[in-house]
Amino acid sequence: MRSTSTGTTAGLRSMCPEARAARAGFTLIEALVALALLLAFVSVLGPHLFYARRIADRLDGRIAAQTLLRTILDAPLDRAVLANGTRDGETGGLRWSVTAEPMFIDAMVAKREVAAPIAADKKERPGDKPVNWIAFHLVASVSWGPGQVVRADTLRLGLGAEE
Repeated sequence: MRSTSTGTTAGLRSMCPEARAARAGFTLIEALVALALLLAFVSVLGPHLFYARRIADRLDGRIAAQTLLRTILDAPLDRAVLANGTRDGETGGLRWSVTAEPMFIDAMVAKREVAAPIAADKKERPGDKPVNWIAFHLVASVSWGPGQVVRADTLRLGLGAEE
């Protein structure tokens, strides 16, 4: 005699034949632990990321200031203006100043021999007088914010005072 059961086939279909397929998702505890670890990492790294962002924002101003400083120092300079001392101004939100101070250097200069008499056909011109050059110490600075300054020192030659 054969026996059959009614209603058991539907129950058997809902059961997974493999044990690994039955455990395919995360439990609530696993998800909460993963979320807690993620929040811990973010809370530790967050201030460092914001600090790096502030440094990057200030870096743009520093690069602009260094570019302006290089431009000021590389620009052709009117040597007669060097004797006037300090010049300053503002360009693109950056404050700049250039200070020139004469430097008197005691150097060994070869003495000139007494010039031979000038021939009658050659006339002495006023431009034949030797030029008196003086070294100037230039200090250039550019600031782009409170307490944020870039400075550079250099030496330039300028015309000395007329005697």
